[in-house]
Amino acid sequence: MQRELKGSLYYLLANLRYPFTIFWTVMISALTVSIIADLFMDDEGFIAFNFSGSIYVFGAIFGAYIVKGAIPYIIKMGASRKSLFVCAGIHLFGIAAANSLISNSINSFLENFYGSTLERTLRLSHFSDFFMESTWTARVIIDSSITFFLMAVAFMIGLVFYRFGLIGGFGVMGAAMVVIVFGISRGWLLDFFINIFSDFGLVFFYQLLALGIIVYFLSFILMKKITV
Repeated sequence: MQRELKGSLYYLLANLRYPFTIFWTVMISALTVSIIADLFMDDEGFIAFNFSGSIYVFGAIFGAYIVKGAIPYIIKMGASRKSLFVCAGIHLFGIAAANSLISNSINSFLENFYGSTLERTLRLSHFSDFFMESTWTARVIIDSSITFFLMAVAFMIGLVFYRFGLIGGFGVMGAAMVVIVFGISRGWLLDFFINIFSDFGLVFFYQLLALGIIVYFLSFILMKKITV
């Protein structure tokens, strides 16, 4: 079991290395261009830069990608479904935490050592600035929670498409849309979101993380039936 875990984690990390490197190369390059552009801007304009949206999108895409890009190969190598499930969960959470730590550390570094210019033209924003005291810890918790939740949902969707094909996958997505439309028409879905946003705080993101963990555990129902 321990050898399976180490082998599976090693392959998942090796599979992550290229897209992770490309992603952060693009992000750092974009930030560098923004800083250079900031030097030539006058006081009337400003440049807004946000890491969060990009790491959310990366997490969602990668959560779906590893279903087809890594899991079948690891199963062919002899790993059990249980060990693979544990490794994939650790891997997804590790990506969410790593991206959150890197992005918010860069953000804090620039705010501390480049603050005077940042305040004038280059704005490093985070949506937590609008509803709570935006500390480094709070930002990391928020980004990690949202990223892991999106990865778990994308992972589940990827398993649905892998297990049932395009017809089954789109059928499940269609059923989910019917439930959403029904909930909106009946009003209980709108009431649900109103109750959430009426007391919107850091506790919500702990709950979102817990929901992501539940979604991931439910994905084992599909993973244990995967064939390659």
